[in-house]
Amino acid sequence: MRTVQVTLSFCLCLCLCGCVVAPGASPSTQQVRALAAQDDAIADFSALALRYRDSYERLQPYLDAQQDALEKRLDRQRRDMYRDVAQISLALSQYLQALAQLAKQDRHAMTAEINSAGVAIRAWPDAGINDEAVTAATIVLRLLARLQGEAGQRAVLAQTLQEGNLPVQTLLATLEHLLSLYDRAGDNERDIVLGLLETDIAFAEAPAQRLLAVLAKTVQQSKKEEYRLYGLRHTLARQKLSALARQHALLAGMEPPLW
Repeated sequence: MRTVQVTLSFCLCLCLCGCVVAPGASPSTQQVRALAAQDDAIADFSALALRYRDSYERLQPYLDAQQDALEKRLDRQRRDMYRDVAQISLALSQYLQALAQLAKQDRHAMTAEINSAGVAIRAWPDAGINDEAVTAATIVLRLLARLQGEAGQRAVLAQTLQEGNLPVQTLLATLEHLLSLYDRAGDNERDIVLGLLETDIAFAEAPAQRLLAVLAKTVQQSKKEEYRLYGLRHTLARQKLSALARQHALLAGMEPPLW
């Protein structure tokens, strides 16, 4: 596992070395505000990332000893990875908020989580957070450092959108890849939980167990609906991220991504 140390103070120094705004067409402030309003795509992803992190807590009552040992190990990895995923999500959310503030000609202040001495985001290649995604997060944080306290200008917005497009596309694609991981994990959780309930109901034939069988069927139906709805939420979240990526590319004057 590789670690990339992102120091915002260093990034700010790089940005203050000077940036010349290239002439050319600039997006309207209304278009930029509409883009920033799609921040709910990041919020939806964050909620699903949190659910993925807490998988073991939901699964634990349904696990046998062997499954429990495996899920405990996965739980530690999920929780470690979540900290990095949360930093990537926060960077994207703050980037969109900064664009909105610039479009209103306000000053933007980064949150305490981002405006820190250093943020370490690690690569998780097996989950889809590769070195390219880590580098992209570094660039987005550098852009945030530039936007800190900058007066809103259409030219600055245009340059920021152009420079931010590639790393933003990389990070949005990373979130989309993670959603696929979360969806598969949800299917696995569903199979374990519903499989155990199905077995318990089938063997609850004695009169003393009939009430338990009724309760188990109620839980079973509730769980089926829960997993169905979360499957839809994963699909909707991917669609929102894709729409956000396309809109950002268009405002940056770039070709929209194919994913």
